[in-house]
Amino acid sequence: MKQSNAEVIRVGIYPRVSTEEQFLKGYSLQTQEEVLTQYAQEHGYKIVGIYRDEGHSARKPAMKRPVMQQLLADVEAGKLDRILFIKLDRWFRNVREYHKIQEILEANHVTWQATMEDYNTATADGRLKVNIMLSVAENESDRTSERIKFVFDGKRRRKEWCFTGGLDKWPYGYRPEVIDGVKRCVKDPETAPILQDFWDYVLNYNSVRKAGIYCDEKYGITRHYRSWACTARNEIYTGNFKGVEDYCPAYISRQDWERIILGHQTIKKTQRPERIYLFTGLLRCPDCGNTLKATFKSDPRDRTKEYLSYRCGRANINLCAFHHTLSERKIEKYLLKNIRIQLEDYVLTVEAQQKQKKPQPHLQDLVTLNEQLRRLNVIFMAGNLTDEEYASETKRLKQSIEAAKRASQQTTLPNLQAIRNFLSDNVLDLYGTLSKEDKRRLWRSLISEIQVQGTTPVKIIPRP
Repeated sequence: MKQSNAEVIRVGIYPRVSTEEQFLKGYSLQTQEEVLTQYAQEHGYKIVGIYRDEGHSARKPAMKRPVMQQLLADVEAGKLDRILFIKLDRWFRNVREYHKIQEILEANHVTWQATMEDYNTATADGRLKVNIMLSVAENESDRTSERIKFVFDGKRRRKEWCFTGGLDKWPYGYRPEVIDGVKRCVKDPETAPILQDFWDYVLNYNSVRKAGIYCDEKYGITRHYRSWACTARNEIYTGNFKGVEDYCPAYISRQDWERIILGHQTIKKTQRPERIYLFTGLLRCPDCGNTLKATFKSDPRDRTKEYLSYRCGRANINLCAFHHTLSERKIEKYLLKNIRIQLEDYVLTVEAQQKQKKPQPHLQDLVTLNEQLRRLNVIFMAGNLTDEEYASETKRLKQSIEAAKRASQQTTLPNLQAIRNFLSDNVLDLYGTLSKEDKRRLWRSLISEIQVQGTTPVKIIPRP
C-alpha cells in the first residue's frame, strides 16, 4: 500500500557489483537498479539518489569506497530515511565494517532494507541472523579470493598472461599476445621504445623523476610522476615476476634494477629519520569530533626541511567542513605559554571539588545488573518472554546500568600527583634540552585533549 505524502520515505538506492560477481552471478548494476527502482515505486518511496558502486568489493573498508562515502555524507546531511539494496552481501561482506556504518546510520535515524531478503534488526534473533549472514558472506568472499589467487598463481607459474582489467591495469610497456595457443606477456610495440628510453635514462642519470620528464617531453605524453615511480619499482621489467624467472622479455637486467632502484630506496630510508609527532591522538576536529591526523609538508627549496601539522581526514572526502591545518609548532608555542596557568586552575578546581564531595549513596553492583541482562536474553531466546516484555525489561536494565556507571564515575576524582610534580619541578625550564620523544611523552602524560577553534588552540583538557 502506498503511503500518503506526509509519510513519504526518502530512500537511496545502492546497487553494487564487483567485476567477478558481474560475470559469475549476473548481478549487473542495471539489473539491480531496475529492481530497486521498481520496489521503491511500488511502496511509495521517494528516490533521492542512486549510488552505483562498481568494481568495489564488499570486503573493502567503507573509507576506500568513494560511492559509499558519498552515501554516508548524504546520510549525515539528513537527506535519507532508508537505504535500499537487493541483498545484504551487496551492502557488506565484512562484519566489522558493517557495524561501523550501522552506528552512523543509527545516529542519523536511517534504516536499511534488503529487498530480496527478510531481516529484522529490532529483535535479538534478527540481529543474530544479520551477523550470521554477514559472516557467511565474508567467508564466501575469502574463499572466492583464495580460488582466484590460486588460479592466477598457476597462470604465473606457467608464464601465462595474468593481468585483468583494461590498458590502465596492465604493466606499462607490455601487452598480451597468443603464442602457440597460449596468451603470453610480450613487449608492446607502441610503448616499448618509451620504456627503453626511460630505463636507459635512469641507468645513466640515476633519477626516476628526470627520466619520466624526459620521456614525457620526447614522446608528447602526460604520464604522472607517481606512475613512473610505480613502473620503476615493478620487478617485472627485469623479466622476473613474483618469483617466476623469465616470465616476460626484460627492459633492464636484474642486477642493474636492484643496484639503482633498491639502492635508491635504501638511501632514502637511511637519510630521513622517522617523523615524531608531538600531539598525535590529542587533537579532535571541532566540527565532527574525529581525531585529527598527523601530516607534513616539505619545503620546496629544501626537501630535508619539513613542517609537521594536523588535519581532519574526513574533510578530504567531504564528510567534514573543517578544512584547516594546524601547525605543530604553533600548538607547541601555545602549550609552553599557557599550560602552567591552565593546570594550576585545574588543580584548584579539583581540590575544591574534593572538599565539597559528599558520600554517594550505595550503588547497585554493575556485575549484578549485567548478569540480570544476560539472563533476560537467555529467557527471551528460549521463547519465555514476549517482544514487548523483553523490550521493556531490557530498556529498564540498560538505564540502570548507565545510571550506575555515571554515579561510579562521579565518585572518582582525578589523581593530581603527576600534575603537581610537573608544576613543582619546573620541567619547562629544561624543555629545550629534551629529545622529541621525551617531549611527546611529557605532553601525553599531562594532556588528554587539546581543544581548538579554527587554527588556534583554545583549551587544554588535563589527563585524569
